[in-house]
Amino acid sequence: MKKNKTLAFVLSAVTFASLVGCSSDTYVSKENMDKFGDPQVEKFLIRECIVPERDIRIAIAEHFDFDKAELKEQDHASIDQLISSIKHLHGQIAIVAHTDYQGSSEYNEKLSIRRAESVKAYMETQLDGTRYDWELKHYGENKPIAEGKTLEANAQNRRAYIVFEQTQTQAENAFCAPPEPERKVFVAMTSHFDFDKYELKESDKTSLDEFVSNLTGLNGRILVAGHTDAQGSLSYNEKLAQHRAQSVLEYLQTQLDPSQFVWEVKAFGELNLVTQEQTLEANALNRRALVVFKQGDLPEQ
Repeated sequence: MKKNKTLAFVLSAVTFASLVGCSSDTYVSKENMDKFGDPQVEKFLIRECIVPERDIRIAIAEHFDFDKAELKEQDHASIDQLISSIKHLHGQIAIVAHTDYQGSSEYNEKLSIRRAESVKAYMETQLDGTRYDWELKHYGENKPIAEGKTLEANAQNRRAYIVFEQTQTQAENAFCAPPEPERKVFVAMTSHFDFDKYELKESDKTSLDEFVSNLTGLNGRILVAGHTDAQGSLSYNEKLAQHRAQSVLEYLQTQLDPSQFVWEVKAFGELNLVTQEQTLEANALNRRALVVFKQGDLPEQ
């Protein structure tokens, strides 16, 4: 189902009081230190100025018309909410744009560039662009989430992901550098969890397998963020979201060499619902996990 594959809006937000220093050779959070149990984990050679306990916010634009790059009104609301939540922060904004299969590969790559640029231009009408490192990624037709050439599949493949990660700037820390433009960024969604369950469905394993196929020969960070619907208590749903994210992580680690990546899990529970409705369909949309890969060097040993 289209809504289950490309969500109209995914906003992941968590605010932490502790902001710690970072540089081109440091990236460490407490959960990563606990996981690796090695002081050398503080030497991550991923060239970003990430705040370890940081805000992560994500939106999706999924209403592009055929052969068009202009944002539709249906996507303004979700992007506006993301914008309003990050105005007071410094960070990195990655915009990852795609097309359907129609047209030549060369044309579609240029079209996806225009879509990414369109999203950025819209965001800059409401943001101080100098507060952010902008990263535009354009994959044309090469990374579809729906196979086939039906009208529905084509509509699903015309999309752009917006991923914000809180960072320090070079003005705050002279060692900080913007991300290298040639690095790869991939995003996947699992959206078929049953009520009160965290076991992966076969349809989501297929989606994750396609995600894994993009990572051949690459190193970097993989973030898995888990979510639930609004049924149940906040504390219960946070634990359920953690289980969902962990089940995705564990599956990915059976398909990849875990040592080739830096792994991070976030549990948002019911705090960032796609929709506030309480229908069966709305609840199904909210039971999800998002996966983001960003290419980068491995920790120094």
